[in-house]
Amino acid sequence: MRILLIGDIFGEYGRKALEDNLPKLIQEYGINFIVANGENIAHGKGITFKYYQWLLEQHVNVVTLGNHSFSNRTIIEHMEEAKNLVRPLNYGEGTPGKGYVTINYNGKKITVFQVMGRTFENNSLDCPFRAAEKVLNEVKSDIYICDFHGEATSEKIAFSIYFDGKIDIIVGTHTHVQTNDARVMKNGTMYMTDLGMTGPLEGVIGVAPDDIIHRMLTGMPVKHTPMVTGKKQFCGLLVEINENTHKVTNFDIINIVE
Repeated sequence: MRILLIGDIFGEYGRKALEDNLPKLIQEYGINFIVANGENIAHGKGITFKYYQWLLEQHVNVVTLGNHSFSNRTIIEHMEEAKNLVRPLNYGEGTPGKGYVTINYNGKKITVFQVMGRTFENNSLDCPFRAAEKVLNEVKSDIYICDFHGEATSEKIAFSIYFDGKIDIIVGTHTHVQTNDARVMKNGTMYMTDLGMTGPLEGVIGVAPDDIIHRMLTGMPVKHTPMVTGKKQFCGLLVEINENTHKVTNFDIINIVE
């Protein structure tokens, strides 16, 4: 089984990069299952139900979110309807939506869940370690995939070590910068600190540079304008898993610039 995990899709350029590259990747590699982070797909901040549906049309099986889960508030009324949309599991009780989804694929149960880190982020979140442990104990599945949405590399690595051999694939999202540390850990977990970003290459993690530089020079708040010129990138990780043993047999870092 070949599973593709796609890094944060950022705005118009991210959608275009996905539209241009995903069909070719599916055909070339015979991809069976796709997880994509879509928390920035709508104008660089948040997601709409329209874009969630659009991702499903592009053959994405599960869409994960993050700290911008509800930045576009129109999605709130669709959280229950969007069956394959996953927000951080460790939000507090009563938060709309769900933190995991289990999909039956070719006779196998694949559970995709997301946790959000607390270091440099939101200290009011529940513990991501305990939230993940609860899912593993309560949801029986053949393959577990976790999107760890967080800022701190140390927190992601600690999480991967703690769950090595228990979660089949752990990938980080959020920083928009792809890391070069993809590896199969000693107990079999596929790990990568950050998938990177699918979107504009020449902005500041997706945003027009002038906006960000002005803020850094003056300290004044600015509007974050998504970059829509220059080169695009498509970032992700392709993982091959043996369907019988559920062991990772191969992987490829995906980084396409055009």
